[in-house]
Amino acid sequence: MICITGIPGTGKTTICKMLNENGIKCHGLNKFAMECGAISDDIVDIDMLMEKRINFEVVESHYSHLLDCQYVIILEDDESQLRNRMHARGYPEEKIEENIDAQLSGLIYFEAADRLPANHIYTIKENSRSIDEVFKEVIGIILFLNGKVN
Repeated sequence: MICITGIPGTGKTTICKMLNENGIKCHGLNKFAMECGAISDDIVDIDMLMEKRINFEVVESHYSHLLDCQYVIILEDDESQLRNRMHARGYPEEKIEENIDAQLSGLIYFEAADRLPANHIYTIKENSRSIDEVFKEVIGIILFLNGKVN
């Protein structure tokens, strides 16, 4: 399973939608977690999710890297862009700071590295690139990992 992850506002859901539009099945884990009863009061029970059979080729969520991934793709973006997106979504300032700190500290990378070798973790820095440019990089990685590109 390839897991696309990153803090809120990095484009995970948009990239997943674009993958589906281009013939690569990608599933948002939040819906799956809700259907399984693994989300309560916005808290995800990772252990419960790990017990479920997640038979998807590609998944996305801010916690997907904590599951049984073969590969992880971490999306990161410019701090000011992320702040603007989270403000627009109505995130409280405390949650915005928590998320920004997670990206700046490399928390997601280190959590993924606890589970996988470094050569199974890809970090894509969006840094004001268009979502189409980011998508091209993501799909290139997925095709490479699936042996469809040399």
